Amino acid sequence: MSHNRPIFNPTPDQTFELEGRGDYDFVRHLNDVESLVREARYDEACEIRYAAFQHLADILLEEEVMPLRWEHANSRAAMSILYGSAVDHFRIGDVEMTMAQLEMLLDCDPEDHFEAINLLALCYVATEEWEAYEDITIDLTDKSAEAVVAQLWASQRRDKRLDGKLLATLKARHKAYWEELIVDEHPADEAYLKDIGSNRPSQSAEAREWWLLTEPLWHEFPDFVNALRMAK
Repeated sequence: MSHNRPIFNPTPDQTFELEGRGDYDFVRHLNDVESLVREARYDEACEIRYAAFQHLADILLEEEVMPLRWEHANSRAAMSILYGSAVDHFRIGDVEMTMAQLEMLLDCDPEDHFEAINLLALCYVATEEWEAYEDITIDLTDKSAEAVVAQLWASQRRDKRLDGKLLATLKARHKAYWEELIVDEHPADEAYLKDIGSNRPSQSAEAREWWLLTEPLWHEFPDFVNALRMAK
């Protein structure tokens, strides 16, 4: 066995610390990605992240479900890469790969530090994977705007109508997201970039960031946004 092969060290809290060098030094991979992003070399960053994900997938698929310890640097970096690659694929419309990666991530991170369940819910609704969607609804909370939108879209897509209670919740508790969904323009302008890059971004900036991530979906399924606009 190569000395570079990773080791899953068990911990007292029923998680594992992923130790590894070379291809399995995920802290190094993550640092490389972040360096490329700072230089606006986004395509290269995505390629590095995907290559690192493949190394991770190779070892995870050889094992049973391996929850990783968040407090352990290399384990946390591995999960960060996994989530980042899922987002990369979501942005280009590869929903199937996004689902596979997010499901893998939730096996590694049952506490869901990235709130990946909300993005996974959107993927299930888009692909009409209703059984899988129902399995995760217990984890979708109305405290999260993203979860409310996912459930509202599910009601519109599956039942051909907007759930009135969810619509009221979105308008009352998550007004910034409601307004972002129905507005005509979503510019990533200087004001937005300054706001989202601050230590305490506004809810409006966070809603715009979410819109810019999920925009490919709403171009593919414009009937949802149209239904929201008619519900004003």
